[in-house]
Amino acid sequence: MRIAICEDNEKEQQRLSAAILDWAEARKLNIEIKCYYNADQFLFAWPDVAFDLIFLDINMGDMSGIELAKKIREHDKNVLIVFVTSFSQYVLEGYDVNALHYLIKPLSVTKLIPILDKANVVWSSLRKDMLIVSNDSGRIKLPYGNIYYISMVGHIAEICTENDVYELRKTAAEFEALLPTYFIRCHRSYIVNLLKADCVYKDSLSLSNEKTLPISRRNTKRVNDAFLRLFME
Repeated sequence: MRIAICEDNEKEQQRLSAAILDWAEARKLNIEIKCYYNADQFLFAWPDVAFDLIFLDINMGDMSGIELAKKIREHDKNVLIVFVTSFSQYVLEGYDVNALHYLIKPLSVTKLIPILDKANVVWSSLRKDMLIVSNDSGRIKLPYGNIYYISMVGHIAEICTENDVYELRKTAAEFEALLPTYFIRCHRSYIVNLLKADCVYKDSLSLSNEKTLPISRRNTKRVNDAFLRLFME
């Protein structure tokens, strides 16, 4: 798990970092912590450095933690955010950016540990249901449900969503082992998300984005059976 701490008070930053490291050691978890003193410093590094959990001090410099969280949410809807503040009146503002939790200063390790445990459970669950892909902005988390199909072009997989295409160096066999059961190989060059399929025919299927994919003869029965089984479920 990659964790960012954005806190302008060095002592508070060190105290939080040490407590997180102690928690990770006790849970035998591998983590990486990056610390930043203000929003500008964080934004300079992100999203080239992808994070799973971000601790944001609400009162810091020219940009507050709330404002920074809103900028983060413009690009990443899934990263876990925990606000750190001395003032409980800010708690309600966290609902606007889907904050995981709040920590009230001074830091209480007793209160921190359950938040970290919860974050680890949520992160572990999310990690099972998404891919890490890259675009011009950096690395992002792509939920499996957003994928329409995967096209194999040589040794490169083109992951196609409604509006974007991402490239990843993986084989079709690696994807088949990784993806949920509602994905199926319909052709040697395509793996399709059956949840995005509107109609399945003998030699093709149409997706909800009006894209049509071929179905090879050897896969006809398997694709039709899988689609019917998914519909019945």
